[in-house]
Amino acid sequence: MLPNPKLIMVGLLAAVVLVGCQNSNDDSSFISPDETDKLVITEYSDYQCPACAYFHPFVKKIRENMGDKVVFNLRYFPLSSHRYSALAARAAQAAKNQGEFMKMHSMLFEQQKKWSTASNPSTTFVDMARELDLDINQFMDELNAEETQKVVMEQREEGIERGVNSTPTFFIDGEKLTPLPKTFEEFKAAIQEHLKQKG
Repeated sequence: MLPNPKLIMVGLLAAVVLVGCQNSNDDSSFISPDETDKLVITEYSDYQCPACAYFHPFVKKIRENMGDKVVFNLRYFPLSSHRYSALAARAAQAAKNQGEFMKMHSMLFEQQKKWSTASNPSTTFVDMARELDLDINQFMDELNAEETQKVVMEQREEGIERGVNSTPTFFIDGEKLTPLPKTFEEFKAAIQEHLKQKG
């Protein structure tokens, strides 16, 4: 017996609503340029990458000063050359599940030198979670969960499909930013140029 098409449609709509509720207030949710009037900047980054840590204050400053004009998609792209980058991405995702993605995202970059040289960075990630008042048992479970790993690897595969081969890589309204700006002023100028083109 074939399933009732109406029941299938109701189930799909319910799933869309649930996903929308989970992602609605999270800065790591993917937003297409077609879905907003703002300039959409997508960044693929690796938490253990020094260049990504260098760009983090630039991104933070743009978000704070131009948040009415731009929106960021922050995507995981752990490089195989960085031993703990995938684990750090899972820490960010586990924090996201408790509504604290942006704070964990910033802490991972700001404390990169501390955890990237540790023999067991998980301890540092748990300390960060405590500082954010997260449910520690939930955080630890989700840090090592298969579903968390799946999310991280899916975003990495998405980046590969878009031609990402180094970090950070930025796309502004779908256009890859090359060459990578060296200073905040260059980064801001590139964004302002795209804003002019957007009108």
